[in-house]
Amino acid sequence: MQEEAVRRFWKSGEFESLRDARLVCFGLTVRPWGDSRCLIEDPDRFDWVLDGLREWEDSPRQYRKCYQGLVRSYFDYDGMGRSVHITGGKNWRTLQSYLNNKAPLIRDANINPDWVGCVLGNRELFTTDPCAAYAPKVMSGRTDEVSQVRELLGITDASWFTRELILAQLSHACKQSHLEFSSLLSSLLKLINGNEVLRDRGLRMLLDRYARIPQAPQHVELKEFSVNSWGNPWLPSNDHRWGGVTDEAREMIGNWLKLEFIELFFTKLAQDGLSDTRRLKFWVRYVPLIENIHFALGSHAMNSRERDFIELRSKLKGLIVNLEDNKPLNNAFIMTMGDLVAVEFSGESNAFYGYSLKRALPFDLTKPVRSAPVNGRNSLKNDARILYLRHQDNVSGYPHWEDRFKDELRDNFGISTNAASTKKVAQSNASTSPKAPSAATAFQNKTSSSRNEEKLPHHLLSILKSRRFNQSDFDVLARQMSIQTEDRRPIGGGLWFIYHGSDASVCDLLRYWDFRYIGNKGWVRFS
Repeated sequence: MQEEAVRRFWKSGEFESLRDARLVCFGLTVRPWGDSRCLIEDPDRFDWVLDGLREWEDSPRQYRKCYQGLVRSYFDYDGMGRSVHITGGKNWRTLQSYLNNKAPLIRDANINPDWVGCVLGNRELFTTDPCAAYAPKVMSGRTDEVSQVRELLGITDASWFTRELILAQLSHACKQSHLEFSSLLSSLLKLINGNEVLRDRGLRMLLDRYARIPQAPQHVELKEFSVNSWGNPWLPSNDHRWGGVTDEAREMIGNWLKLEFIELFFTKLAQDGLSDTRRLKFWVRYVPLIENIHFALGSHAMNSRERDFIELRSKLKGLIVNLEDNKPLNNAFIMTMGDLVAVEFSGESNAFYGYSLKRALPFDLTKPVRSAPVNGRNSLKNDARILYLRHQDNVSGYPHWEDRFKDELRDNFGISTNAASTKKVAQSNASTSPKAPSAATAFQNKTSSSRNEEKLPHHLLSILKSRRFNQSDFDVLARQMSIQTEDRRPIGGGLWFIYHGSDASVCDLLRYWDFRYIGNKGWVRFS
């Protein structure tokens, strides 16, 4: 009957009777022809519906028959959804205001059904934040009121109301104190589990809020939920999933994950099966400085069907390379920090190798690597090392090997735990547009930047921007501007263009090529 009434109204633009008007109001979202057409998404006919109801506005008993139908259509149509039809979303907002403004007209002087009292007592349902008032009640266990509202107004589980009520609870929780929010976090994660759209919207809210807690302790459930939902936060292939959260939230989860991986390496992957607590404690202090991590797994860790190893390989997806070694229990852990590529092996007797990105690396992590022989094909052990340190005490005047490692990292690469604790090393995922450099950076780059910008012909920029990114054009740009570049892609990093100038044309070209500006380090492309 709704479909037939909608067809008649679609053709004439007028109601033939009050019965037809009521059916049309209930049928704003029906699609009688089996295609995309419906009244709430039509730019003209929706207005005709509301205009046509003026005939009964002075008669509450007649008017509310139609008003009830509008309420049902209001809750049936997802006007707050991500993929909402443009006209449908606009009309739904109009309907929202209409229902709020016209609510007093449904009250009769004598007899009123229960749903009328429900509407008049809950007009916040027809505001821009329709679920906010119910969030604290539901969170405290007082669900009777919401259940009654849903029953009287015919709100089904498929309605947007169900989703928005959960998001309202999250929003309410995010406004609480740090301590209160932290205590609610586990239950909030359960609320958003199971629905991908709800999960993504809710998880962004929870991550951003938790990241605002000063020195927030690791929340294991939040880390596991985030990584299971969106993958590793520092892998370029997951950028589109993590793009909606703040840099601080993404860095927070990234650091927690790096910490977990370091613990896995020096516990589960230790060659003797015992935890290597000293090396673990040493490298944990450098977590905020670690930009990339890779694992070279020996045949045992790579092929074992034990549950622990299956789960481990799942966690390390995208970060694993084969270690072709005659020692099946051997594994390697490769970290990138600034210009340092650090290689630790699972056997404590193996020395630590440190390589500089300012030189060509002797190995390629996109292919299987080896640990023997030294200087062998794609070997992680090579004389091109800058650092070669054994985990032995009482060497070179150092009572503990940790002290020597710390000094060598600081003196050779400028890497120190002081920088880690104050986060002075740019490791966050910064915005896609350049920030104003500090006075020191501006001074260091002033001469070279201005000179480089003058050298670059603008017609060349036009030619380059007319094509998609390719290595040849990138090399031409760098050569023309005399810009230093660094290619860290073989070790899982990015392609760097060390440019700090402010020429809008150059910046636009780099963004067009999918580069992004990171702190004072320059522009980088991760693919």
